[in-house]
Amino acid sequence: MKKLEISEAAIKVNAAWIEATENALPAHGSPALAEEVMKAAGQKCAQQILDDCRGIVGKKPETVDELLDATNQRRLQIHNLASVWERQGNKAHLEIDECACTLVKAGLAKPSAVDCSCSIGLMEGIFSAVCRGPVGVEVVKAIGFGDDKCEFYVDFVE
Repeated sequence: MKKLEISEAAIKVNAAWIEATENALPAHGSPALAEEVMKAAGQKCAQQILDDCRGIVGKKPETVDELLDATNQRRLQIHNLASVWERQGNKAHLEIDECACTLVKAGLAKPSAVDCSCSIGLMEGIFSAVCRGPVGVEVVKAIGFGDDKCEFYVDFVE
C-alpha cells in the first residue's frame, strides 16, 4: 500500500478543523453531549491500541495483566515512553508527563479538556475488551485541564 503524503497546508487545514470542532462541541451543545461524542471517538483509538497489542504479543490480550503487559510494551516500543501502567488490585494507574494523544503528538490538536473525554473512552474501550464487569475511568490530572501532567486511574472488574 502506498504511503499517503500530506502537505503542510493540508495539515494546517485539518488542525484548524479539529480545533473548531473541539471548540464547537461544548459551546453549541451540552457538556454531556460533548463528553459522549469524544468518548465515542476514544473507542476508535482503543481499537487501534488493541490491534497494536495483538501485533506485539502475538495474540489478543485476554486478561488485565496481559493487557497491561501489552500496552506497556507498546508504550515502550512504539512510542518510546518510559511511563507505564501499574496494577493496584482492581485498579490500574498511569501517570504521564506529556499528552499522549496521537492528534496532539502529530501537531493536529492542542491538549484540551474536550480531548480528556476522548482519553476516558479510549481507556474504557481497552479495559472493557478484557473485563467482564464495569470499567470506570478517573482523570486525576490532565494537561488538557492545565495540569503539568496526566494521571488516570481505571477501576475494573475482571
